[in-house]
Amino acid sequence: MLKFDNGQARDWVMDNGPWDIWGYHLAIRKWSKGMSLTLEDCKSIPVWVKSSKVPVQYWTKLGLSYIASVLGKPLHMDVSTTNRHALAFARLYVDMATTSTFPDNIILELEYGNTTTIGVEYPWRPASCTLCKVFDHSNKTCPRAVRREWLPKPVLMA
Repeated sequence: MLKFDNGQARDWVMDNGPWDIWGYHLAIRKWSKGMSLTLEDCKSIPVWVKSSKVPVQYWTKLGLSYIASVLGKPLHMDVSTTNRHALAFARLYVDMATTSTFPDNIILELEYGNTTTIGVEYPWRPASCTLCKVFDHSNKTCPRAVRREWLPKPVLMA
């Protein structure tokens, strides 16, 4: 848990992530009353997403939120995206569910039935388990899967 002296310092840390310290990824969330502090209960996690080939008409807070909502719950944009300093890509902070497939692109429907493909990159993808539906471990290290390995193999009777 981190405490900041002021909101400006907190916002700078949140806007300039993701943060990796000594090989550990820090998923930073703004504190809210009653939030869980354990990853076992973590059904969603904020992830930075880099979106490319975004049509100019969607380069607004509402338009980018619309695009990000395909992936999860849009949280905010980095400063360069907000100020439109680099229109080649948008960096969005999205709260993604454990059930997310982390797609590499999004097909966006435009006017008159046209579509465009928006590229999606993730600088970091959390380990997630599709068996437990949590961000704490992968399927390979799932306690449920390990327990199943200890069970005797069924034998077919003739």
